[in-house]
Amino acid sequence: MIFEQGDLIELNFDPTVGHEPQKRRPALVVSDGFFNNILSSLTVVCPITSTVNGHPLHIEIAEENPIHGCICLEALRAVDLNDSRSAARHLGAALDQATMTRVLDGIGAIFGI
Repeated sequence: MIFEQGDLIELNFDPTVGHEPQKRRPALVVSDGFFNNILSSLTVVCPITSTVNGHPLHIEIAEENPIHGCICLEALRAVDLNDSRSAARHLGAALDQATMTRVLDGIGAIFGI
């Protein structure tokens, strides 16, 4: 399955440990398509929560998107979407560019880049 940066997908995040997001939920693909499709069998995603609580590492999704809630930057995760246990599927949409830019800027800040 091939995903591009900005794609909105749904996958199973279980098994999890501690405060990691659990169960089947939407997520945002944040790794570049070249990484996802050529360099690795892994794809880096951020889970999406429907809870809007003002957390400093949650980026609220703009209204014009098909999914609402927040992208959880603190829960960035590399997953093998070719593994049948993830049961990943594309939601048929991509995140708007302005919100995607905010996400990438936030991830850069987390890593000091």
